[in-house]
Amino acid sequence: MDRRNFLLKSSMLGLMPLAPRISPDGDLAVIKPPAIPKNGTIQLITPASALKRSVFEQALSNMDLLGFKVKYSDNIKVSSGFLSGTDEQRLQDLHQAFADDSVDAVICARGGYGSARLLPHIDYNLIRSNPKVFVGYSDITALHAALFKKAGLITFHGPVGASELNDFSMDYLLDVTQNGERIHIKNNGQTPIKGGVCQGNLVGGNLSIINSLIGTPYEIKFDNNILFIEEIGEAAYRIDRMLTQLANSGALNKVKGIALGYFTGCDTDPSDPFYEYSVPLSEVFKDHFEPLNVPVTYGFPFGHEEHNATLPIGLRAELNADLGEIRLLESATA
Repeated sequence: MDRRNFLLKSSMLGLMPLAPRISPDGDLAVIKPPAIPKNGTIQLITPASALKRSVFEQALSNMDLLGFKVKYSDNIKVSSGFLSGTDEQRLQDLHQAFADDSVDAVICARGGYGSARLLPHIDYNLIRSNPKVFVGYSDITALHAALFKKAGLITFHGPVGASELNDFSMDYLLDVTQNGERIHIKNNGQTPIKGGVCQGNLVGGNLSIINSLIGTPYEIKFDNNILFIEEIGEAAYRIDRMLTQLANSGALNKVKGIALGYFTGCDTDPSDPFYEYSVPLSEVFKDHFEPLNVPVTYGFPFGHEEHNATLPIGLRAELNADLGEIRLLESATA
């Protein structure tokens, strides 16, 4: 860590007040970040929950495994209740990482909870003026949505720093963020809920976080886009409740197509005392998605899964529900 430069910049940033709230704005020209160079420098940040020491060490080990040099601030070791430091400290790290010319990419060390607390205070002009690869998933969905909508920056729904990395996840991360490849992702062979082919920008992430943004200036733009959704450990009735919220908001009637993750731990469980009143998750999906008359398919490896493919938020892609495939139509980096 370049401690002298960090302390200089952080002392200056520490004097800055939280940015004022912003009003919803119109569409911005999309910006692709530069690809991460070989042996590039990554800044790890914790915009949500705090890191245990073992998790921090895992993140450092992962960055070394990926061939990256690592920077981080002293704030990464701070804990403030269920958050990784105060809102000001976490915002400071986000701003500092994008402002630092020696940093090639910003990777969230973990998710958890708390990213949405930062959204009204982010300096989106700073982000837009210093585009960089930004990676994370789960609670980081809130930052993906806001950075794309308010700064026009393509960001990357992929592993966090402390993820249990495997060859699959590492290959997709490097192919998309470093090698500029137009990757394609196959599902696990599920029969499509609704067949067909569509094209649009990829938007989405974790279902709970997508729902929490509805009605705010940072909610995802669903119009004519391909929505990808993942979740873990939520009962089928809760998935139904969240999808009902999306339907009632009008979001589901706007999308060009829907790609669903594995939804591990979300299906009907025979040990549930209310099992006899439950329905399979597949029936929940059919109930909500069959009437939409757009391509919808299930079983993609992204999000809270052992295999976590990296998807660029805001990039043009094609969803082929008949083949069970998402294909990027262009490189995600400049």
